[in-house]
Amino acid sequence: IGTGQSSDSLMWGNRGGMLDDLCAFAGDHPNVLLELKTKSARVDYFLERDVPPNVVLSWSLNTPAIIKNEEHFTASLEERLKAARKAADRGIPVAFHFHPMVYYEGWKEEYTGVAGKVLENFAPGEVRFISLGTVTFIKPVLQAIRRGGLPTKMLQMPFQKDPLGKWTYPDRLKEEMFKTLYQALAPWHGKVFIYLCMEKPEIWKKVFGFAYPSHREFENAFALLNPFGLTSPGECHRQGRL
Repeated sequence: IGTGQSSDSLMWGNRGGMLDDLCAFAGDHPNVLLELKTKSARVDYFLERDVPPNVVLSWSLNTPAIIKNEEHFTASLEERLKAARKAADRGIPVAFHFHPMVYYEGWKEEYTGVAGKVLENFAPGEVRFISLGTVTFIKPVLQAIRRGGLPTKMLQMPFQKDPLGKWTYPDRLKEEMFKTLYQALAPWHGKVFIYLCMEKPEIWKKVFGFAYPSHREFENAFALLNPFGLTSPGECHRQGRL
């Protein structure tokens, strides 16, 4: 069960007992992987108590330039990585999402640098999975961005509509970006489960050389690298195959 797609799972801490309830749910359902995704550095709650082993704390990572100019009111890259390091030191599984990757001048060097920081600061055994994804909008989000008034250059980028009606980068750009980052993570190939979020099989084949024929095969591959009887972070895979 993935949380944090519509909001930030950790930004508000345990306000209202939310984290208490989520951890209790995970403890009562040991066959379920519960992912708490964030762009914050708020991990104190998890450092002060025992955490069910099927809880994974995940961070959406981006380059310092994108965090500074586009991800307003979020933790810096260094703060996110330090928080993840604290969780891993406590024995809590962590995961990372390079999502949304943004195409801009200097993106290649800067995303490669972020991948290098992850490799330098974590061991593959501490990381459950890594996802790669680019900027993707549905029309109401574009409208909300325009209404919000926050400074952004996101709407100046080369978007096209995909078969699901979402606005995203052209395939050729996505392939280049994914291949670059996947290669930067080469030391972890076969050690950490790396996947594409909300992408069609054709993109998988261009980046990885294969695509899972079914969601079941995707889950089986995840289980090989995470052999503790848990389900996989498969929502992105299901969405990509609609």
